[in-house]
Amino acid sequence: MTAELVLTLPAVVLVFGLALSAMSIQVQRMQLVSAASEIARAIARDEPIAVVDALVDELGDQVGFEFQEEAGLVCVVLKSGVALVGLDFAGLDLIETQCAKAQGQ
Repeated sequence: MTAELVLTLPAVVLVFGLALSAMSIQVQRMQLVSAASEIARAIARDEPIAVVDALVDELGDQVGFEFQEEAGLVCVVLKSGVALVGLDFAGLDLIETQCAKAQGQ
């Protein structure tokens, strides 16, 4: 029984770590969705630039930010890197876009 435990424990720990990492990525994605929609609404309502800057600064340096105006909509695109099991994957990014109807449109 000890031999089976020694052989299977690393695989169980690896699967558990991957499951926790996947949940962590989903939480990070939900935070990006929330932040992008909040920033898009603030820009669409013509909030002062200081308010929008404060919202963007809350995201930190690891999150890229850009916004676009098209057809009466203000769209905010947030981009963030992903880390799995403590490893940073440079080519793996979360990108979230949220739009809000511009004020007066």
